[in-house]
Amino acid sequence: MNKLDILIKKYPDEVNEVISKLYNDKFPRKDKKRIFKFKVLGKEYNSDVFTRNYVDFIKDISKIHTYEMFKNTNIKSYISKSDVNMKQSHKIGDGFFVTSYSSTNLKISHIKDICEFLNITLTEII
Repeated sequence: MNKLDILIKKYPDEVNEVISKLYNDKFPRKDKKRIFKFKVLGKEYNSDVFTRNYVDFIKDISKIHTYEMFKNTNIKSYISKSDVNMKQSHKIGDGFFVTSYSSTNLKISHIKDICEFLNITLTEII
């Protein structure tokens, strides 16, 4: 019997715990994607694909407000008049683009900031 077999036989729980820890350190579990559904100005953004909710929200707000308004919010670094060198860009009305190449939490922050800036109510749908 080799040393490992002896350890497994004598201390099975402890060996299992050490192996589990090593495995989890090497292959950590990814967190489940967060789905954020919300309602603004009477419209529900309830797609299970959050990026769709985000882009649709920006498009809808751009029908009322110009590109310059967006430049006054925390989304300013994620919009541009051109999509050159912009990953995952989406054409928005008013002739500008928004990138969805950011975390869900950051996109949620953009939505909340725009709503706060415009003093409009944002309701999370559960």
